[in-house]
Amino acid sequence: MKSIKIVLLFFVIIFTTCKHPFEFSVYEANVKSRHKNTTVKNLDLLNDITIDSKEFKFAFISDVHFFYDQLRSVVDDINKRDDVLFVVFGGDIADQALLTEYEIFHDVMTNLKKPYLTVIGNHDYNINGGVIYKKMFGDYNYSFEFNNNKFVLFDDIVWESEKELDFDWLSSELQNNSNYNQVFVITHIPPNGDQFDDELENKYRNLMKDNNVPLSIHGHTHTFEFIEGDVSYLTAPAVKEEAYNIVSVKEKGFEVELIEL
Repeated sequence: MKSIKIVLLFFVIIFTTCKHPFEFSVYEANVKSRHKNTTVKNLDLLNDITIDSKEFKFAFISDVHFFYDQLRSVVDDINKRDDVLFVVFGGDIADQALLTEYEIFHDVMTNLKKPYLTVIGNHDYNINGGVIYKKMFGDYNYSFEFNNNKFVLFDDIVWESEKELDFDWLSSELQNNSNYNQVFVITHIPPNGDQFDDELENKYRNLMKDNNVPLSIHGHTHTFEFIEGDVSYLTAPAVKEEAYNIVSVKEKGFEVELIEL
């Protein structure tokens, strides 16, 4: 009888002192209204930016996982740079894809004084993360225009998403773009990454080459790499290194800079 009373007392304490005793469930996907539709909100902010020059700069960050202090340092540094107009985040917003991880990332990024757009990473698909990402940010595949340049953000996660890559969508986004100065493609996994077999890698590279994409931008490997060519490939360092890239877009062409704090 004594042991039963102790168990009952334990449950009374739990359910009277905790507002949501199961709020850290790995399957929790109840995204708060203020966190929803983040991509659309940032695209609206981006549309409000007008510049007189055909040249501009944007920052590329990738792979936070759980290094939030380093993310704050990177955000603070970007805020000091008046020449950087917006930020693209290259995926792995989260590590285990818990709702709490997404919320922390979102709250840190509210300190960024510039619009930011995201592409989904493989860790962002863990457990229920794909659902959370869709609610908090929006479509996995989308594109936007800025200063007569087109940016195509493509979900190229193979293993964790358990779905085929939508190369038909990517191909359609890359066609008939001669009116743009340039078209940039951003994905999480680089084509030489671990999730691409030879067939996928060749398919991706051929799409870039056939559609005159000057720069393909990625994260995932946590190591900075810039390979120049007819199609150049940029892979960003992880946030834990307190490093990121700045891309200076010209009327035709671009320059890549590594920023190490």
